[in-house]
Amino acid sequence: MIIPGSNLLKLALSVQGSQTVNWFQFASQESGTTGLNLVTYNAPQTVTLGSVQPVPRSRYDAYGLDREAKYVTWFVPNVNAQSVSRGPDKSGDVIEYPINKNGTLIAGVSRRYQLVGDTPWLSSDSWTYALGQDIGPATGNTTNA
Repeated sequence: MIIPGSNLLKLALSVQGSQTVNWFQFASQESGTTGLNLVTYNAPQTVTLGSVQPVPRSRYDAYGLDREAKYVTWFVPNVNAQSVSRGPDKSGDVIEYPINKNGTLIAGVSRRYQLVGDTPWLSSDSWTYALGQDIGPATGNTTNA
């Protein structure tokens, strides 16, 4: 029986283990001189408890995803991650994965993901599910410039 508030994700992570990500929370957005928005993020927070899983290509159509892109899902307890779905005047948060436990990037491997969808379960079960779209190599930058 599933009991609301039991935080099954945290229990599952204690058995299967976690992946570490750097989480860049959205800070501000302004119009740039080139006509593109300049997005600024807060300094990254290294989150050591969570699970990052690739989205199977067989699910792309059901989710309405761009078949040319690559996506991951990030399941994370006690983090209020936000995606671009929060409104037209805000950008979503960004994560970088995989990284070392100390928060350093893995050269040639780490990727940057824009959070494009989220389902917050924080109020009932203390976790969030976020969908991330691969936007290129991890940079560690706190802007999108």
